[in-house]
Amino acid sequence: KAQISTIIPELASIMAVTEPVDDVFHDEEQLHNGGDDEVVHPHVFHTQDGFSIGDVSNITDDASSVSSRLSISSKNVSSVFKQSIALLQGQIPEETEVELRSNNSVGVSSPVAIVDGIPETVEHDSNNDPDSTSRSKQLRTISPSSRRNVSSRIDFLQDHPTDMTYARRLALHLMTRKAWYNPQLKKQNVVVVVHNNESSTTTMNHVPSQPISNTVEVDEEDEFFGKVEGFVPEIPSLKKAWAYFEHVTLPRHIVYPKDERLPPGSERKSMGRRIVRKLFHKANKKLDYAEPGECYVPSKLYSPIFTPLKQMGDFGLGIGLYFTTLRALTILTLVAGLVNIPNFIYFQSDEYSDSQPGVRSFLKGSAICTNTVWVPCPDCNPDDFKNSPNRLAQTNSSETGDPLYFALQNDCDGTKIAQGMVSYATLFTIIIGIFVLNIWTKKKEIEFDEDEQTAQDYSIVITNPPSDARDPEEWRAFFRETLDAQITCCTVAVDNDLMVRCLVERRERFRQLEMMLPQGTSLDMLNLARIAAKVDLGRNSLAYMLASIVRGIPEIFGRIVVLNAKIQGLAQQRKYPVTNVFVTFETEAAQRRALHGLSVGSIHAWRNQSHTLASPDYLFRGNIVLNVLEAEEPSTVRWTDLNEKTEDKVKQLVVTMFVTCATIALVAFIVKLCRDKSAFFAAMAISISNALFPLFAKLLTSTESHASESGKQASLYVKIAVFRWVNTAIVITIITPFTYTLGNDGDSLIPSIYAIFFAEMVTTNVIQLADPAGHLKRHILAPRAPTQDLMNLQMGGTIYELAERYTSMTKILFLALWYSAVFPATLFLCSLTLFINYFSDRFSLMRTWRPAPQLGTTISQFSRKYFFSTSIVAMAVVSSYAWSGFPYDNICMNDESVGNEYVNNTWNVQTIDGKSNHTVTVLSGDESWRFCSQDMLRNQGQSFPALPRFQPEGGEWMTNDQETVTNIYGWTSLAVLVLVVLKLIFGIFMMTLNLFRSTYKPSGKDQGVNFSDQPSISSYIPQVMSDVFSYPLLACDVQGLDEELFDWQDPDKPFSFYDLTHDAEELLASIHITREDMKDVFSRISHWPTAEEQ
Repeated sequence: KAQISTIIPELASIMAVTEPVDDVFHDEEQLHNGGDDEVVHPHVFHTQDGFSIGDVSNITDDASSVSSRLSISSKNVSSVFKQSIALLQGQIPEETEVELRSNNSVGVSSPVAIVDGIPETVEHDSNNDPDSTSRSKQLRTISPSSRRNVSSRIDFLQDHPTDMTYARRLALHLMTRKAWYNPQLKKQNVVVVVHNNESSTTTMNHVPSQPISNTVEVDEEDEFFGKVEGFVPEIPSLKKAWAYFEHVTLPRHIVYPKDERLPPGSERKSMGRRIVRKLFHKANKKLDYAEPGECYVPSKLYSPIFTPLKQMGDFGLGIGLYFTTLRALTILTLVAGLVNIPNFIYFQSDEYSDSQPGVRSFLKGSAICTNTVWVPCPDCNPDDFKNSPNRLAQTNSSETGDPLYFALQNDCDGTKIAQGMVSYATLFTIIIGIFVLNIWTKKKEIEFDEDEQTAQDYSIVITNPPSDARDPEEWRAFFRETLDAQITCCTVAVDNDLMVRCLVERRERFRQLEMMLPQGTSLDMLNLARIAAKVDLGRNSLAYMLASIVRGIPEIFGRIVVLNAKIQGLAQQRKYPVTNVFVTFETEAAQRRALHGLSVGSIHAWRNQSHTLASPDYLFRGNIVLNVLEAEEPSTVRWTDLNEKTEDKVKQLVVTMFVTCATIALVAFIVKLCRDKSAFFAAMAISISNALFPLFAKLLTSTESHASESGKQASLYVKIAVFRWVNTAIVITIITPFTYTLGNDGDSLIPSIYAIFFAEMVTTNVIQLADPAGHLKRHILAPRAPTQDLMNLQMGGTIYELAERYTSMTKILFLALWYSAVFPATLFLCSLTLFINYFSDRFSLMRTWRPAPQLGTTISQFSRKYFFSTSIVAMAVVSSYAWSGFPYDNICMNDESVGNEYVNNTWNVQTIDGKSNHTVTVLSGDESWRFCSQDMLRNQGQSFPALPRFQPEGGEWMTNDQETVTNIYGWTSLAVLVLVVLKLIFGIFMMTLNLFRSTYKPSGKDQGVNFSDQPSISSYIPQVMSDVFSYPLLACDVQGLDEELFDWQDPDKPFSFYDLTHDAEELLASIHITREDMKDVFSRISHWPTAEEQ
């Protein structure tokens, strides 16, 4: 009875509607509780089923007909009566097809009961519960048809506070109490009064559930902007925006009902047992990813701390492998640091440098040498010490007045056999660890893939279809007859990239005008032309100058006019060639049969060599060899770059890589200037440039065309990784004088390395966790947004790139391996930094970052094949030079004693840079010294590998132990380099060979679950992301398409609102191109539901 009482008001309101209106929208209470108030809204777009929505892309202001409105009323009356009868019979009313299946329906809650609260979940230990596997599989395979039987959609506004983020709780507290936080408080509870030409007054209800606070008068016709008559300004809801943030932006997992088999009270545990269970037993917990906006099944936010690692694949294979690699490298560098502990102990012992007095605690254990002494250097020349003037001092002879030179000697023996062998063992620990990591990540790829069933597991892509193979039914018949395979979805993509880009830009330009103009302004082209003309006429010289920098209304309107003409011209081509066909099978077995039977290699397919197929039946149309590949995830396909020519892609890559190299050189020069001032400034310059360059790299990469997000991420990865490696490790080595390697002051090498690690460990993570830009958008900009959609845009989360996260990880590893010989603690610092990054990235992924495409294994494989191998080579080669360079003072002992002009005297000497004075006593029999370059890396002549025999003749400085260690390390570095180069050559050979054969190998086992039985799965629907829309814009006709095929859902607008084909239809009507004529202009998608779904 209580539920029926909520239906009666809606029934009465429906029956009372007798006059046509322009639009119907639901406020916050209506959206979730079945309210009954109607208001007038401008700029309607009428779908074929009679629904009306605001559409900024409209260029006309048609009014809906009485018959259309009566049609809506009759449908709603029928729906309400059916639900009432079901309630009277004691049954749960089912939502109608109009409410749930049609893409043209508004996402409004059912007028019946709302799910209020989320049921508890019970975790199962798969090792202790024999029924857990079958039960988990049963829960995970909730079919879409079963989900539609849920009595009503879940009210996101009624989330329990314990299931909210702290930020949302704070916002909910402030938004209803503080007007400075939520300016909408001043605008709510408005009665809008509209004056007509006869000066009568009409009052329209708006938000009737709240008290009236003030009255706003709106003129019927605005003299300047041309507002629509009877317009009611939208009052966006901050509560809905925060619900959008937590249910659409942030990732959630499905919560299943409580297991009734458990005895009462068994879920109650002590605090200690609960902590132990969360930390250890939850590793066996199975979580199922909930699609953004999931409103049929209860869901919950992922836990940043307690989500098991094996569930990180829910965010995509690439994300799962990233966290797997991050954790593995944390452990590996910790183990390598433990192996290196003997060197850590030796460097801070009395034997090396008198326990390193004056060295800061966090630098103890490094190769810093504090045991230094000034020695006579008669043959030294100031020109040899240009880069280290503080290491050469002079005075004048008391007898002749000639200059006497003294050099600073490092009296530290760093290269003993024991220390060299410890470092050698560390190198092999890293080599073995990377080898094991490669095997482990390949295993995890299979585990993640088996754990999370996605559209990729059921799909193939055909990259060379006939240009006229537009009919999905033809493809369906081919696979049914050839492979006896059932197709569930088929997307035929055409070469209309330019057309789609123009439509997307046109929609964005209209949205820009909507944001610039007052609410209620008609977006009719004639009205916009009038406004643009008035604005242009009112400009002065300064305004024209500013308009050339920042587009104003006239410029945006002019661009729309150009886009309209361009779209009309492109549409007249009528038939665009087919370039790619995405086929999704009902079973994994069918996909695997197709890949095994039809994959022949791209060269054979390009040459159409039919003999490479196992059967002539596999020829499409009897004479075409198809190039069949496993498709990537639907969210990674870049539909507007799908058809770019190969030569254009190559040109773009060459240009962007050249710009990247030039930027690296420029930043290196800036770091050098900062290094001349202070090592601290250099470290800050490196840290800041490492943080800013990814933004510049993203801008560069955005100019490139990539068919998939994986290709884009790989290109971005190379740019950022090369920059960060060079900027962080190599530049410091080059710009730091050789003799500063073992220094203790701030300008020396080792303190500079520590400063970089500190910046990466603390500064970067603090900024990431604080998320200042995200909080600014959510707490400052969002409450001040004029519309709900713009408010939701501020809740979109912080954009992140998986490539950038991988480069951050490899940069830290590369830095640690590069300097591990002279600074053993870098391995511990690396492990600690990666450990912090592991949890800070998990937190950001689950609480602040914007959802990203579910990337595959491309970047992980790229790292394993190239960058990890390069890191090993760098460690081997640089360590060999590091051990050869001791004692890093560039002076060698002569065979004769010091001359008489030095002996038996105490000298007051001054460094040649004039910054310090020292007292030196020289006794008879003291050795004399000479300059000798110990930097084999920069010496002229052959210097690779770093072998003792390459010491300059007459300038030998190595001890016997040092020569032994350098010999071993030098030849080992050469061997490692040769092996890695051979591996790369073999990889290139295999890539070339794969062009002539099928490369498909099944990953994991067939899970035996049909595509249609997956609870959260999507299909290949052409769509384009836009920065000014909360949801993607659709580049194909989706009318009648099952909403379960989308991986997103707008609760306020139907999918047709985002359908660009409707924009084209309205625009092209003026040149007599009908919707039927546009069939060959846009990509097509067809869905054949199973008999159960039907």
